[in-house]
This record gives sequence, C-alpha cells and structure tokens, in this order.
Amino acid sequence: MMVASVPLRRIMHRRGFRLGRPGLVAAACGWGVVVGGTTGSGAMLLALLMAAGLEGAAVIATDAAISIATGLIKVGVFGIAGAVSARVIAVAVLIGIAAFPGAFLAKALLNRMPLSVHTAILDAVVLLGGALMIAGAARA
Repeated sequence: MMVASVPLRRIMHRRGFRLGRPGLVAAACGWGVVVGGTTGSGAMLLALLMAAGLEGAAVIATDAAISIATGLIKVGVFGIAGAVSARVIAVAVLIGIAAFPGAFLAKALLNRMPLSVHTAILDAVVLLGGALMIAGAARA
C-alpha cells in the first residue's frame, strides 16, 4: 500500500485532490496502530503527511514533532514497564547528540533545494521504505 501511495498521491495532486480532515483522521488511526506495534513506520508517516498536502519544511517539521512525541511516549511506556535501562538511555542520548548537527545541515540543504526535488526525494524514501517492508515480510 505504501508503494502504491506515491503514484496515487501524484495522480490525486494533479487532479486537485487533498486528503481532508476525515481522511486524515482515518489514516492517522491506521498509522497509530502500525507505529505502536512496529519500528520503521516513518516512511508511512511521510506518505500520510504529503497526502494531506504538506510540502517542504512543513512536512519535515511535522514529521519531526510527531516522531519526538511518539518517541517520548514509547520511552515512558517502556520505562514504566521496566524495559528501559540506563544503558538504553545512554545509547539514545549519544544517537541524539550525533544526529543533532544533521538537522541543521538538512535545513541548509532544504533551503537551497527546489520543492520538486525535495518532494522527489521524499517519494523515494517512501518507495524504499515500502520495498524494505515487503522484503522483510518475504524473508519472514
């Protein structure tokens, strides 16, 4: 479904269709179920946000905000369950510190990049994410 979302979104965009509030609510509920039980659902979120009409920095900022909130909730739930150790938190902090400068580099690149190129890159990420999910399911 994720792989099909890219050409479908492009066709619908050419016809002036945008995912409305009811469609966004339904899709977000479906995404919530997936993100609660799996990892790597970020590509699905990108497809959903782009179908809702977000572009450029807006899609990246919204994705980041949702990912931070979701991550904090997961850490809280797993922390209450006793599944988060000091080592896990230390690794997470180190990854965050390493990734932090990349956000500023990405912002600088995004400011110099045409919107059509950025959209094509995000479409490629969604397609790659879908292909990896299919490959993972085929191996299982």
